Amino acid sequence: MRLRRYVTEAGRRLGAAGVDSPLLCARLLVCHLLEISPLDCIAGVDRALAEEQISLLNQLVLRRINGEPLAYILGQKEFFSRNFHVTPDTLIPRPETELLVETALALLPESRRLFFVDVGSGSGCIGITLVLERRLWRGMLLDISGKALEVAKINARRLEASSKLTYVQADMRRAPLQSCSCDLVVSNPPYIGESETARVMAEVLRFEPHEALFSPLEGAAHLEAAIRLAARALKKNGLALVEHGAEQGARARALFDGAGSFRKAKTFRDLAGLERCTCAVKGYSN
Repeated sequence: MRLRRYVTEAGRRLGAAGVDSPLLCARLLVCHLLEISPLDCIAGVDRALAEEQISLLNQLVLRRINGEPLAYILGQKEFFSRNFHVTPDTLIPRPETELLVETALALLPESRRLFFVDVGSGSGCIGITLVLERRLWRGMLLDISGKALEVAKINARRLEASSKLTYVQADMRRAPLQSCSCDLVVSNPPYIGESETARVMAEVLRFEPHEALFSPLEGAAHLEAAIRLAARALKKNGLALVEHGAEQGARARALFDGAGSFRKAKTFRDLAGLERCTCAVKGYSN
């Protein structure tokens, strides 16, 4: 079978199963298996596929039809124009989380040396991006999952960021950070409440780690923990920045107010106009 025909037929199968952008998905699966670029895939439409290759491709197509996220099948997801390795031990990076990075870069000076902590770092996409975008910044990736930290270390090595990072496995509610030790605390914590389960996409529920998605107290427990950690760990005038659900902006600002250490709590909206992250400045030293 020729590559063109396979992509067409696989696209039809994926489309019939309700997969978004089925032809693009089929091409990406072909590129992944054959280890070729999308341009080579288009240029090589008359390439003959061996029976073994067709069999392996059919297995990948079936995985996608069964709902497995494309990023897990491919083993990577783009974030801030870089490809990050992902596994089912980590959340798949989302485009809306790029706002968290953009906000940190915009609010803090490029020319200043600083140390940050990425709380609940997962694949490391936030912290690694920060040190790659800012030459003088150094950071710590903190996560409760040892497996997630191993994925983050792989990403740091692949993207040549390892020398700028340290790694700590710890629960954010009991993280061993010294008081007044960092300039920035950034976090994309679990923030979905159990009552919101019905609103979560089926493939997310089936395949992505629940402990990185759901939080007690209607999604606020880990947000509160991250903010309280920031209140302790930040230096005076340090910045805390947390991602949250589109309806949690007011709750996040209230949590900053309740922590007693912050001023100037402000919520930022994403390109869809939804409240997506909130920041505040620490007002005094502990």
